[in-house]
Amino acid sequence: MLVAAAVAVSSGCSAHGGKKKPAGRHASSKTESTRTARPTRTSKPAPPPKTAAQFVARARQALGAEKGWTFALRGSESAVMQGQAPSSATYAATVHRTTAPAAVQQNGTVTTSKGERKPEVVYVVDGTGYVKDGAEGWKRGPLSDPDIANDVEDPIAELDAFAAYAKSATVSRTATGVRLQVSASGWQLSAARSRPALKRAVREVEPTLAQLRKAGVTAADGQITLKSFSETWELDEAHGYRPVSHRYAFTFLVPFQGGDITVSQEARADSRGVFSGSVALPSGAK
Repeated sequence: MLVAAAVAVSSGCSAHGGKKKPAGRHASSKTESTRTARPTRTSKPAPPPKTAAQFVARARQALGAEKGWTFALRGSESAVMQGQAPSSATYAATVHRTTAPAAVQQNGTVTTSKGERKPEVVYVVDGTGYVKDGAEGWKRGPLSDPDIANDVEDPIAELDAFAAYAKSATVSRTATGVRLQVSASGWQLSAARSRPALKRAVREVEPTLAQLRKAGVTAADGQITLKSFSETWELDEAHGYRPVSHRYAFTFLVPFQGGDITVSQEARADSRGVFSGSVALPSGAK
């Protein structure tokens, strides 16, 4: 998840200018005439997208047309059990994401429900993630490591992932373009693991489930239910269907002592325009 929720359960309860050099011999007037008469080819404009997959392809093309982008991130997560104060945290960050080469620089702050604030710095360079929480040392690892992946918020990579299951998205018109949305509910955690659209939700909820189990919650994967899930992309038609926002939210219900522990997360990334800089690792992270 964006930040691991600290959950306590008591016993009672991410292109040659100039002129051409003359040829050795002059071309005949017939040849010149033929060349002049030959019609020039003009490329046809791409047909407007219709399906969710086509809209995603255009969105990816729009993002790839620039050297980089800046995004503003906001997120929250919580674990709530009836009769206890919720354990929650919020996250705010700015992300610079370059496209060639692909790299991420993410600077943010985690704020817990107790008012504690902790800076978090994340980099992704050459496929390796680097994370620094507060005063702790840098940790590094491949993006295949869930412990690293859960700290990285990369809207461009998320759009690439969305392309794999975009066919299940609904398409609706908005005042400025198009909205693509995938939603789900009712899946048991054990079945959700095999659903491409739910892959991130499962990965993000695991750290909280691990904490709950350490605290005495014994619910098996088959007993944990996805109450709700939604992923929404807002695309700007005037700018080639460039993504302007991405929202991701889910809620799981974890049975415990006759009731449920409600584990939720919501994350939103809003585009703040083109980023023309570069991303370089700080010396301490290497």
